[in-house]
Order: sequence, then structure tokens, then C-alpha cells
Amino acid sequence: MFKFSSKGLLVLAIVLSLLTTGLVYSYLKKTSGSLPANSVDVVVAKVEIGPKTRITPEMVQVTKIPAPYLQPGIVQDAKDVIGMVSKETIAAGEQISVRRLWGEGKTAGFSGSIPQNKRAITVGVNEVTGVAGFTKAGDYVDVVVTFDKNTAGENVSQLVLQNILVLAANRETESGAGTAETANANSKDKKEVAKTATVTLAVTPDEVAKLTLSEDKGKVRLVLRPFMQNADTAIAGAVTPRDIVGLHTPPASSPPAEKAPAPQATAAKSGIQMIRGTKAEVIAIN
Repeated sequence: MFKFSSKGLLVLAIVLSLLTTGLVYSYLKKTSGSLPANSVDVVVAKVEIGPKTRITPEMVQVTKIPAPYLQPGIVQDAKDVIGMVSKETIAAGEQISVRRLWGEGKTAGFSGSIPQNKRAITVGVNEVTGVAGFTKAGDYVDVVVTFDKNTAGENVSQLVLQNILVLAANRETESGAGTAETANANSKDKKEVAKTATVTLAVTPDEVAKLTLSEDKGKVRLVLRPFMQNADTAIAGAVTPRDIVGLHTPPASSPPAEKAPAPQATAAKSGIQMIRGTKAEVIAIN
């Protein structure tokens, strides 16, 4: 049996550690080389990001994927998403696309701000029906329609649509894009608040038909929802004036007074009528 001196044991330990380090280095080199040389950076969600949420550095991370798997519009630099607002839910681990963020409309045009499977439709409003001009792009509204008696048989008000995204108020979008005419009008008198005349909503094809008919046959009013509220809906039936004030009937009138029986004519007695000047007299015959 071999015996090693203290110096020999030290040399053996150094040799074994160098051997181990070499093996580990070789393994790591092979592992790191498992990705193709043309791998690219992409930004993915580290946690689930809810709709209309401002993205912070803690919510995202950068990872590498093979270049052939890079989808169009995927963000590759974390600084391009930090501070942006998500349009809809982004699942944890999902690659972040510019179409999922507010602000990309600057490059994709207004159509880039329309959510998938939705359509943009504009309705006319005024200071009352448009919530006094407080309705802005990025808000969510409900749509109430009132039909008159000629259309619905009686006056009726109905909550037609709920939790509808506002894409633009007048021509102002959430990204701040607008027309040159709007900018010039605002620069002329900054103290004058621009009146909201139109609101553009994101609706489904079925909701397009409902909203178009409602605006044509009734009066449309917007109801502003709270900021950052969940997409819940409320059960609300149609309301008529009868539902508000109840069914009123005229008070019962007192029965008509019974008519006194007409005096019966006295039975004529048999006799002879005698006329004396201007007087007539009947002389009874017994």
C-alpha cells in the first residue's frame, strides 16, 4: 500500500482539481454551444402581464432563440418595452410583440391600435352623451340607447354594450397622434377645451350591427367605466317609464246619484170637460 507524504498529497489534490476544472469547462463549453451561432435576443414576459398595465423591468427578461424562430414584430431590446402599456394579457414566458403594446401605432398607423378580432366604429356624441368630454382614448365605456315610442312601441332605454374600448376621442388616440388641424386648433387657444364630437370604439362584428342600428333608431349615450377595472358585465334589463313611475290608474269616481223616480201622472178621472172662457174644468161623472 502506497503512502504519500503531506507534500505528495498536496500535489495530488492540485492535479485532481485541475482535472475537474478541465472537465467542467469542457462540459460548459459544449452546453453553451448547443444554440446555433445565429441565435438572437428576444424579450419575454417573466410574469403574466395584465391588460392596460405599465411594464416595469421586473416583468420582463431577455432570452435567446434561434433566428429562424423569430416572429415578426417581436421586441429584442428590453428598453423598448419598459414603460410601455400592454393592450391585453401577455402570458408568462410569451415573447412580447409590438402589437401587444400601446404606442406602436406610431409606426403601424391607427389600424395597429385595433385589437385582434375587433373593428373600429365612430359614433357622434356631445357634451352630455359623451360624458362631458372626459372620455379619452384608452378608457372603457358602456353604451346605453334610448328608443322613442314610434320605434319600440313605447319609450325604452337599454344597456346595449358593455366594457367597450375607446380607440380615439375626436382624432386623438392614446399615443397622442392627431391631425394637423387638431394641433392648429389647440395652439390657437390653449385655454379653450376642445369639445368631443366623435368617439371611436373597438367592437366585434356583431356589436357593429347593434351599435349602427341603435344610433340610427335611437339616442346613444356613453357611460364611462372606472380606470383599470376588470372586464365584468352587469345584468341590466330594458327600462320603460312605467318601470320608473309605476302603473298609475285614475282614482275611482263616486257612483252617480240615483235619479229620483219621475212623478207618475195622476190617472185621469172620467168626466166631462167644460171650458169657461180661458179656464178648462173637468166635471166628474159619478
